[in-house]
Amino acid sequence: MEKKYNILICFARLGAGGIETACITQIKEFVRRGYNVFVMAEEGIFLKVLNTIKGIMYISFDFDSSNSFNLDKIQAVQKVIIENNIKLVYMHQIDCVSSVFSACMITKTPYVAYVHHGILGVYDWELKWGNMSNNFLKLYYKFAYKIITINEQSREENKERFNIEDSRYEVIPNCIDFENFKTDKDIDINKVLLLSRLEVDKGNGILNGLKFFKEYKAINPKAELIIVGGGSLEEAVKKQVEDLGIECNMLGIRNDIKELMEQNGIILGVDRCIQEAIAMRRLAVVTGYEGFQGLILPDNIEKFAKNNFSKKGEESSDFNDVAKKIYSMKEHEKNEIIEGNYNWLIKNRSIKEHIYEITDIDSIKNPLENIDYKKVIEILFGELQYMHTWMQKEIDRGWDARQKTEDYYLSREKWNEGQIQNKDAEIQKLKKENEEVKDRLNEILKSNSWKFIKKIRNNKVVSKILKKINSNYGGE
Repeated sequence: MEKKYNILICFARLGAGGIETACITQIKEFVRRGYNVFVMAEEGIFLKVLNTIKGIMYISFDFDSSNSFNLDKIQAVQKVIIENNIKLVYMHQIDCVSSVFSACMITKTPYVAYVHHGILGVYDWELKWGNMSNNFLKLYYKFAYKIITINEQSREENKERFNIEDSRYEVIPNCIDFENFKTDKDIDINKVLLLSRLEVDKGNGILNGLKFFKEYKAINPKAELIIVGGGSLEEAVKKQVEDLGIECNMLGIRNDIKELMEQNGIILGVDRCIQEAIAMRRLAVVTGYEGFQGLILPDNIEKFAKNNFSKKGEESSDFNDVAKKIYSMKEHEKNEIIEGNYNWLIKNRSIKEHIYEITDIDSIKNPLENIDYKKVIEILFGELQYMHTWMQKEIDRGWDARQKTEDYYLSREKWNEGQIQNKDAEIQKLKKENEEVKDRLNEILKSNSWKFIKKIRNNKVVSKILKKINSNYGGE
């Protein structure tokens, strides 16, 4: 097959997650279509998967967007674009923007901006994490050749926030390579698999999955639960498992999801893992970001798909009702659900039919050719001001922490000095009391009374009398 253009695909890291899996699926499809694909991402657990794809050039790159603008990183991306004759760049995550977008502006390389989140209200969090202003992010979207969103909601949010015209958008859900999800193994409804990153952004999804399993276990005593995923909430999830009184096997982060799905009959989760469960002909249960959503059926799959199989904010389903429905299902009912879901998905979510491709990149109208660099410079000056303000806040916060620490140790030092002074005063007092006792003792020893007592004790007759008295009264 004749090679097409050299393209660059950028995303944050080769970690285990829905965006990363979608990127790898896209990479495989572009390779299949004959492109020379260059990939820039930080190394992670999916590196082994990426290394199995022939026809790509992987460039390990730590974007580290928390550092904001880094000239060395911008120049490194610029070098990759120039030396490899990159014709088009695909940017998948906010982490890449400061480095890759800047390099694209310098080289006037057209790029495609992806918006992967299917839930609303993410931009403020991204801006805080990415350490860049809303104006710079607006510049990024404004000069993208195309903005790809995974659903209509995220398109409308992006359009309204950054004031971009309709023609710049394409709505293309993250899709599946069905060649990777083939199995002839029957499902086992005693085996339940919960897939999720164990992070705050997954909302109530993990807890909802655990609560559902508790109800299902009460109905089906043979049921077993496996949890796959890792993150900062791992200990909190273990505590939830303990509090609910259920048992499970937590496997951590894995990259063999297809094999794990094949071993289980019921898959719990949100977003991409639900699509993959359906592609594997498994029963898929949406745990939801807020309320529990329930079982995917042929008559509700389209509704769920519009929101990337999460249905944030929708009315909740009852854990027990869903558990009963699954357990009481006849074999033919189960097969109708599985095949109905699969047929809808392969028609609407196949990567071979739903991928954004520009077949003649050289002929496109590149927005960067008409970029107003005066306006860009103004925005960059604003960005410098933004970063200075941000850095000043961090410096002030650091100085404040330093001052509080210093005040603490100074007060501690004063307290220690006060304690030492108190102890010194106590010691002086004891010394004085000791001297007074010694003086008093000396007075007693010099007194006539003490001399008289000594005489009596030394008198032999008196001594015999005292011994006699002691012996009569049980003394020594």
